Amino acid sequence: MEMDEALGQWLKQVSKAAELSISDQEKITKAGADVYAKKLAEVTKEKHPNTKGTGGKYGHLSEDISSATGDIDKEHSGNSVAGFGDKAFVARFLNDGTKKIHGDHFVDNPRLQSKCNT
Repeated sequence: MEMDEALGQWLKQVSKAAELSISDQEKITKAGADVYAKKLAEVTKEKHPNTKGTGGKYGHLSEDISSATGDIDKEHSGNSVAGFGDKAFVARFLNDGTKKIHGDHFVDNPRLQSKCNT
């Protein structure tokens, strides 16, 4: 067997092994989304603790964090998402800041840390 043929067969085997089904891709990305959601919940509780009341109609901000398979439009393409649910607008105000609220980037920092640790 020639070296070219051997390398060609090896490349075909490696390429075939690297192909993952959408469900396998979602399992992998869901694990990453779970890590980010856990870190985001920890930071949210630390920076914005549940000290006042019941949190209203949707509960406290730190209790509104979840992860799910599928993209933001719920289409299954191998991606997974993590973040806030109904109280996302509150998280954005606290993260980015407003005229009267100084933003503390409690969402941005864990997102960057999660990317760097993978």
